[in-house]
Amino acid sequence: MKLLKNLYNKFQKRFKTKSKSKLITLFLFALPFLPIFPYVRNSESIFLFGFIEGSVDNFYEVVGYDIFANNEKDLLENSTKFDEGRALFDLAKLSEKPIPPIGKHKNYLIEKGLSKDLAFCISMRDFLFYDYFYQIETSKSIHKYEPSPVPIVWFVRSALVSWVLDAVRIPDADIVVYEKLSKRCSKYKNIFPPKGYLNNDFTF
Repeated sequence: MKLLKNLYNKFQKRFKTKSKSKLITLFLFALPFLPIFPYVRNSESIFLFGFIEGSVDNFYEVVGYDIFANNEKDLLENSTKFDEGRALFDLAKLSEKPIPPIGKHKNYLIEKGLSKDLAFCISMRDFLFYDYFYQIETSKSIHKYEPSPVPIVWFVRSALVSWVLDAVRIPDADIVVYEKLSKRCSKYKNIFPPKGYLNNDFTF
């Protein structure tokens, strides 16, 4: 009888230990799917840890690509507070801004009496100026889209969705493009930076 009692006590103790282990494992598994990061919210944004700004009200909305569907224009023109808090709303709003046509700008300058080469340089200069600020706004929108108090959602937005957005957005002008333009257009004083601009040489 004593032997049976000992076996029972050992079995009961082992069962309780396994149950606790399962609960702990389940708890640890569930943590990344819960809004565990501290945040505060104002009328326009959420701030994780008090300083990382996010723009998405729905913590669990991972992708949000459907905002670029056929009704995108109507959604942007007649947006509700709910729409403004959706994933990628800021990016969709930015994508609706027209991109200045370089060719049209160049032809306009030629019609006004400028040479083709000078018109080209001015239109490219103005486009680079626009592109600089457009890329800043795009990057800000993507970075504000990523944060979520839910770790797994933040990870997916940052590792997968953000990578896709970076791949499909308008490519920004790189240093190679700038150097080619500099060689061609630096001869026009007060129109384009001098050739040695990147080396702190500001003489024409």
